[in-house]
Amino acid sequence: MGIISNCASLFIKPISDDLGVSRRAVSSTISVLSIGAMITSLFAGRLFNDHNIVSIMRVAIIVMTICFFCNSLFTNIQAFYITAAINGICQVMLTTMPITFILNNWFKTDVGTALGFASMGSGLGGAFFNAVAGKRIELYGWRMTYRILSVVIFVLAVPCIFFLIKRKPEEKGCSPYEKGGKNTGKEEVPVSLNAGVTFAEAKKTKFFWILCACAVALGVSMNVTYSSISSRLQDLGYSISFSANFLSIGMFLMAGGKILLGKIFDSKGVRVAFTLANFSLLASQIGLLIAGKTRLGFILVFFGMLFGLVYGAVCFPLAIPHIFGKKDYKAIMGPITAAVSFGGAIGPILAGAIYDRCGSYNPAYIICGIIMAVVILRTVKELPDKSHQTC
Repeated sequence: MGIISNCASLFIKPISDDLGVSRRAVSSTISVLSIGAMITSLFAGRLFNDHNIVSIMRVAIIVMTICFFCNSLFTNIQAFYITAAINGICQVMLTTMPITFILNNWFKTDVGTALGFASMGSGLGGAFFNAVAGKRIELYGWRMTYRILSVVIFVLAVPCIFFLIKRKPEEKGCSPYEKGGKNTGKEEVPVSLNAGVTFAEAKKTKFFWILCACAVALGVSMNVTYSSISSRLQDLGYSISFSANFLSIGMFLMAGGKILLGKIFDSKGVRVAFTLANFSLLASQIGLLIAGKTRLGFILVFFGMLFGLVYGAVCFPLAIPHIFGKKDYKAIMGPITAAVSFGGAIGPILAGAIYDRCGSYNPAYIICGIIMAVVILRTVKELPDKSHQTC
């Protein structure tokens, strides 16, 4: 994940310059990936219900590695769109959704903290491989860098998925973790497992659709922000290496932010965690606006990466069982994940189109700032505090 998604922005400018296409055309590959993820998310929850999650992950990692390598061979932008769509499908089958479902099998309590630790890998991977990829692009070009990173994905991810990941603790002779509980070796069903509403019931509530709308808005804001950071810094006169190192620091912060935000979910509840993440994302957009004028801009961007850019990996997967319960968790999570991906698809297209028209990302940051202000006002009003959560 740290390579496939978190290094994507480094390739936008080099590919644009080499193939002679606009930045909007290249950044749209991120949108196509999000569209693939969006469509897949709509039925992935039920697919994971009917089939072995780990078997699906094994197929997905092989396909994703091949597609990522193929990017090094392309001479037209249309081919990138095909592999991006396939990688979007595979990403859903490999990352947040299956990881969240597996962790809910392994943990009865402290799921937020566990998910924070599990998902920090994408931040650490992004931190390390942004620095590696940035330097390799300068030394060997973007094509060879794709090939190098493809080998890394294969060597690191394939053994983990084929030999280490287990769907349930019983497959390792363990029982689910429970704070204050005893490891009896027997599977116990959490009391809250059947609490909450079905997907059909959730769809009839006003808040379900408010949450979906907020998910779209946040997907737009997150991807406008993240996909433009490297290009924005290069436009301000900084080198690719500086941009890569900047993103690496941000990735380290994102890794730590996922753990901290997960703990905040467990201890303070949905409303506090969402509000913190919302303000953090807004801060990153203000930071990018003023980055060329003051170093404070860099600090604000880093603050945004600490809590704001980890929405998709932490906030929604943890919020859904707290708001709607675990009764039909997988079915409810699919459409909301799809909504985030839909917004994520719009984000890079919006940023690229505004840049091509205005020669600057600033109008995109202003639009996203307005979006975030609306989301903050809406979620603070509608989200339950800890005492009113379903579970």
